[in-house]
Amino acid sequence: MDYRTVFNAGRLFLKEGNFTEALRCFEDASKMSPDKEETYLALGEVYERMGRYGSAKQIYRLALEIHPDNIEILVRIARILEKEGDYYRAVETYQKAIEINPRSLVPRFGLAQLYQRYDMFDEARETYEALLALEPNHPLALRNLGRLLFQMEALADNKDGVAVECFPAQA
Repeated sequence: MDYRTVFNAGRLFLKEGNFTEALRCFEDASKMSPDKEETYLALGEVYERMGRYGSAKQIYRLALEIHPDNIEILVRIARILEKEGDYYRAVETYQKAIEINPRSLVPRFGLAQLYQRYDMFDEARETYEALLALEPNHPLALRNLGRLLFQMEALADNKDGVAVECFPAQA
C-alpha cells in the first residue's frame, strides 16, 4: 500500500474511535514518509484522545525537529502543557508560536484564554485586543473580551470585599 492509503485508513480508524488501529496505520505511514508533518499531527492527536499526553508531546517534539516553525504543533503542545498544569511553559509555547508568526490568530487566542482562566485579566485583555487588531470581527475573541471586561468591572466594583448588589432594592 502507498502512504496516502495507509494515512487515510488511519484517519477512518481515528474517526471511528479505534485508536489501536489508527496508531498502527499512522506509525506505518510515518515509516513510509518520515518527513510528513501531517502524520506526526495525526499520531499526536490519537495519543491526546487516549489521554496519553506524554506520548503526544513526545511525538509533537519529534515533529518540531523536522518542522521547527510549525505553529499548529506548538499550539498543541501548549494545550497539553496547560492540561498538565504547566502554566508557565504553556505561556512560553504560545508566545513562541506568536513570535514565529505574529499575524497568526490561533496561538494568540489560546494565550488570551489561558490568561483569562488563570485570572490574569490585564494580560488577557491585552492579548484579546491584539488579536482583534488583526481580526476585528473575530466572534469568540469579541465574546470573551466582553465577558472579561464585565468580570473586571464586577471585581473593580467589589474592591472593598462587599458583594455587588445585582438587584437594587425597590423604592
